[in-house]
Amino acid sequence: MEHEKSFPIFRQLWQPLAIIAALAFTYATVLAKLGHDWWEDPNYSHGLLIPFIITYILWIQRKRISREPAHPSLLWGGAGVICALLALWAGTAGA
Repeated sequence: MEHEKSFPIFRQLWQPLAIIAALAFTYATVLAKLGHDWWEDPNYSHGLLIPFIITYILWIQRKRISREPAHPSLLWGGAGVICALLALWAGTAGA
């Protein structure tokens, strides 16, 4: 019990960190190839701007996003994860 009191920030961040780690593990090769394509191919160099544009949009919408109530659903979340994994598989198999 004492251990939980010494790291209160960890109790709040373990879920987002676990999700980020899972996404990084799942999409590491795809993101590495995407980054390589953005950096090396002039036809895709505009892709380097995408993370900055997304960050800007999230920053200007942060108040509206924070006001939205969270309605977590295991059914819809699980369906989203399965659809994302199927899209990853289809994209990898198609390439």
